[in-house]
Amino acid sequence: MPAFQVKSSISTINQYRLFVAIVCISTFLSVYLQNFLIFIFPAAVLGLGAIVDDYRRLFYVIFAVLPFSAEFYFEGAGLGTDIPSEPLMILLSGICIAVLLNRNLSLKYQFVSHPVFVLVTIHVFWIFITSINSQNTLISFKYLAAKIWYILPFFILPMIFVKQTQQIERAYRLLYKFLFVAICIVLIRHAFEGFSFAASYEVVRPFFRNHVNYAAISVVCLPFVWAFYRINYLEKRTNKWMTLVFLIFIAGIYFSFTRAAILSMFIAWGAWYIIKKRWVKQALFLSSILAIVGIIYLSWNNKYMDFAPDYEKTITHTEFDNLLEATYKLEDISSMERVYRWMSGVEMIKERFWLGFGPGSFYPNYKFYSISRFQTYVSNNPDQSGIHNYFLMTWVEQGLIGFLLFITLCFVLLLTGENAYHRCNNPRDKYIIMAATLGFIIIFAMCLINDLIETDKVGPFFFFNAFILVFFSEKYKHQRIAKVTDGNNKT
Repeated sequence: MPAFQVKSSISTINQYRLFVAIVCISTFLSVYLQNFLIFIFPAAVLGLGAIVDDYRRLFYVIFAVLPFSAEFYFEGAGLGTDIPSEPLMILLSGICIAVLLNRNLSLKYQFVSHPVFVLVTIHVFWIFITSINSQNTLISFKYLAAKIWYILPFFILPMIFVKQTQQIERAYRLLYKFLFVAICIVLIRHAFEGFSFAASYEVVRPFFRNHVNYAAISVVCLPFVWAFYRINYLEKRTNKWMTLVFLIFIAGIYFSFTRAAILSMFIAWGAWYIIKKRWVKQALFLSSILAIVGIIYLSWNNKYMDFAPDYEKTITHTEFDNLLEATYKLEDISSMERVYRWMSGVEMIKERFWLGFGPGSFYPNYKFYSISRFQTYVSNNPDQSGIHNYFLMTWVEQGLIGFLLFITLCFVLLLTGENAYHRCNNPRDKYIIMAATLGFIIIFAMCLINDLIETDKVGPFFFFNAFILVFFSEKYKHQRIAKVTDGNNKT
């Protein structure tokens, strides 16, 4: 046996003996001190050893724990985090920086020069500028730090180690399996409550802050469940398991009673057809025109004041069908509370049009700009929630320039997805590209009435999907775009 193999064997034996010793000591101390938390230490040592051996394991671990990550607040410190996801993201961000330093800050030129990478970099730089100019500097720099620990692990780090489609698939396969378990737990708990609308807020806890977060992660993952179903069909493997998973996901999303999530499923279905037909540019142009016309219509002679709610009629509804009816009658309290905050946001934009109030600064300032005619019973906002429109929030907090940067990033992501899809000549890759692009469609649709990208149930997938599109965009950069009518578009 060569000398180096003997040394390696001896080292492995010593490591094993050390770990056994740690287990024995921890077991003795946990029994003697009657503190069973001590027994977590060997697991932590084992996990740390696995990460040191290969940091990529931690990357995949995050996808496994995201469905079960819960909010935790430190009393008296005014600080909250998601356990264990955010600490793991911070740790992985540190690993990402260490790896980059070891590589002399070098990344592949084709990634760094990609429009998506450039826009993400400018977007973060602008957040830094507006944080300096913020009305609440500390809050804004906390926001910037949180943004960075989403970008480094899920956007930058994969650029270093991901080389094959299977590595991308592995992350989402882990996610959907653990999320499937979480959805089953919620559905079982909900079944004992008769699947009532009122119970949908409670049965998702403690792993989800509310039914919106639960529905958001489920519906964002859904296109990948569909993709894996199609890949199984492509490879002539049985699809009984994926059929069950797909149906459970649909059931979970429906019984979340989250209007935005349910609607986004149908929007994604329409977007799938638009992407296949290469109509994304036309769709973006039309949606932009409609948005501009809508804004002009509402602002003309203060037309928006006609939509002020009737304070006495705007109430909370306990049945989902009543909620849907109240929504289009402008009598649902959650919908009209959104309008109340949107109106505050519009007034704030008038005040600081170009630079905004600073990232994370909507909540501390919006009540000073509120319009009393739009007030509802829940306008005291005990949950300290945001504006419930991510695009409007971006303008309020980062000014017109920040808003335009983010909108441009959104447009470029969708166009990149369409382009990569039609250049791709590998059916398996096409399904993953389509799933990532539809994931963005779903996120954007939900962000019209929610603030989700800074949550651990959506933020990781926004930036990881961005990496996926950049990865495949470069992989098939030199392929000719396939014709819409050819056999490559049967996905």
